[in-house]
Amino acid sequence: MSAVRTRRRSLTWRLPRAGQVFVLMSAVVLLAAWNSGMNLLYLLVGGLVSFLVLSLFFSAKNLKGLKVQFDAPAAVHRGDNAAITVRVENHKAVLPTVSLRIELAENRGQSVAYLVKLPAGKAGVARINATFPRRGVYPPPPIELVTTFPFGLIETRLRVQGTTEVLVYPRVHSVRPAFLDSVRGTGEMPRRIRGLGDEFFGLRGYMPGDDLRHVAWRVSARADELIVKEMAHETSRHVQLVFDARERTAQPDFEEQFEEAIELAASLGETLLSRQFRVGFLTAGEYLPADEGKVQSTRLLEMLARLQPEPGSLPDPFLQAVHADDSREATCIFVSPDPAEWGRRIGAGHVMRPEEAVYA
Repeated sequence: MSAVRTRRRSLTWRLPRAGQVFVLMSAVVLLAAWNSGMNLLYLLVGGLVSFLVLSLFFSAKNLKGLKVQFDAPAAVHRGDNAAITVRVENHKAVLPTVSLRIELAENRGQSVAYLVKLPAGKAGVARINATFPRRGVYPPPPIELVTTFPFGLIETRLRVQGTTEVLVYPRVHSVRPAFLDSVRGTGEMPRRIRGLGDEFFGLRGYMPGDDLRHVAWRVSARADELIVKEMAHETSRHVQLVFDARERTAQPDFEEQFEEAIELAASLGETLLSRQFRVGFLTAGEYLPADEGKVQSTRLLEMLARLQPEPGSLPDPFLQAVHADDSREATCIFVSPDPAEWGRRIGAGHVMRPEEAVYA
């Protein structure tokens, strides 16, 4: 979690329903005073107007002197709920802040937290859930501090926007076991690793997509959870993910297909890294050297989170990968956002179709 700096905008006001009724009643009393000329009615109108002025003044004063801090995750996956902590500090010398609602700016009118009273010099903490619908780099969602104190006639809002970036990773889907069995490699450095072979390697917890034929039922019954037997086979541990990120201006649904291809690459990379493969990543303009482990997983997800379509004038990354000096030591997996490329033969491999590797 990382502390998020904020920038603030000016206050805005709105008449809620109670305020609209109050103004209408004041207008009726003013009209009656105008027609009758009664001083008592004019005094009543003056009192009603003073209520509005006091509401405006104290409502704005209620939001003055507040400092807002966020604690947001440095990175989340697209579509997942991100827990964000909002800390509101009252820096006023004497006056408390009363009846404070916190709303997400995109869902105006729906409170996500409520602070009854925040004394001077004290702080209140609220927790909100936010969802990032797109991959990329974004600030935390803006919030609004809302109050109708003291009479409920004026609604005052203060919009708060964080300035620190949250990295939104692509979604990671379950990978078909048949795909893992097919990654035998064309490299020259085979090693015995965990996989889907015939020799027993070890036990681990069940993950979505595992073949139920490999479940150790007796061990699972004793542990009260599904335990899977991992088998060993000889294969190259070096896999190169090759992604054609060049923009297709003539492809009408390119943006959608590009995001799906990004998720395919992320799913393949995450699964292979969890199986102790060495994984690298290559596009026409980007390169991530092969490595293994959690650190490489983070590097790959960060690169995929920031990856944008590349100019179409760049050379074909698939051909670059085939003719690279280290291609003999790696299994190349080709991914493209263009359905016309799916199934295209490249060297000893072909461009992946999404349904070959990941579950829908």
